[in-house]
Amino acid sequence: MKIDFTKPIEAPVLFMVFNRPEKTEQVFNAIRSARPKKLYVAMDHPRAGRSDDEDNCAKVKAIVENVDWLCETHYLYHPENRGCTLAGKMAWDWFFSQEEEMIFLEDDGLPTKSFFYFMQEMLTRYRDDNRIAYVGGVNYGLQNGKASYFFSHLPAATYAMGTWRRVYDLYEYKMESFPATAKDPAFRKQFPDLTSYLMYMPQFWNYVKHGGNTYDIQMIYLSYKYGMFSIAPNVNMVSNIGLDGGANNCVDVNSAQYKRLANRPRFDIGEIVHTEYVAVDEQFDRKWFDVRVLHGGSRMKFLVKEFVKRLIGR
Repeated sequence: MKIDFTKPIEAPVLFMVFNRPEKTEQVFNAIRSARPKKLYVAMDHPRAGRSDDEDNCAKVKAIVENVDWLCETHYLYHPENRGCTLAGKMAWDWFFSQEEEMIFLEDDGLPTKSFFYFMQEMLTRYRDDNRIAYVGGVNYGLQNGKASYFFSHLPAATYAMGTWRRVYDLYEYKMESFPATAKDPAFRKQFPDLTSYLMYMPQFWNYVKHGGNTYDIQMIYLSYKYGMFSIAPNVNMVSNIGLDGGANNCVDVNSAQYKRLANRPRFDIGEIVHTEYVAVDEQFDRKWFDVRVLHGGSRMKFLVKEFVKRLIGR
């Protein structure tokens, strides 16, 4: 299917912003290039005692309200600061109370123009396919097959992705069901291998005990609990421009993680080629896990470390 870039985007877009006007403007300009017919914007309130938040949030508000194309707009401005985790959850609640499917962008996920058309096509094609949970716009450097995308057990990167209300209906902000689910032998079988199981189980328990996340851990749990797949593109369509500071998950700009994940090259596509079957290539998915989750590290080293931790009771 050739992409017709002259057509505006029909799928509604949710843009979540806060206090970073320079990055917000870059992403908003990308949204403007796709001219979505529906735009939802959610912004948290400035933090108490932070005059810099007051100034920056005012700048952000001016940017996102400058919609100069034919568009139905909706704005959620929190009357008090909710914090990034709760504000995100409330934004999704607000959005899905009105829409069935969503293209989602955070203020540091800079997409190509074709990202929006890819998202829209995937949301339409797999709208009623309960095997699919999420659609991602990020690729970490691996390609699989001749289609424009592939399926994975791993959920999509959350700063630029798409999903449906049918999936959000399964979402658990506090993961209330996890303690019981963890005891179910069938849950272990949802994981494709021991590495992924050992990687995520401590993260699930840590979140249930301490909280501190909005999407990532809950999405991973949801995907494995229900045995659902995500879609990943065969080229990278989104660059994370927010790891250099100000973000909830910023990292040292001199670190290997920053060099590997930040400001990665983006690529436009002119055609969307569909797969013939909905299935995960298990051998490739192991490689995808190694790059996506272990960041290219050794599975054996990870498993040895887990064994030693359990041996000494940590």
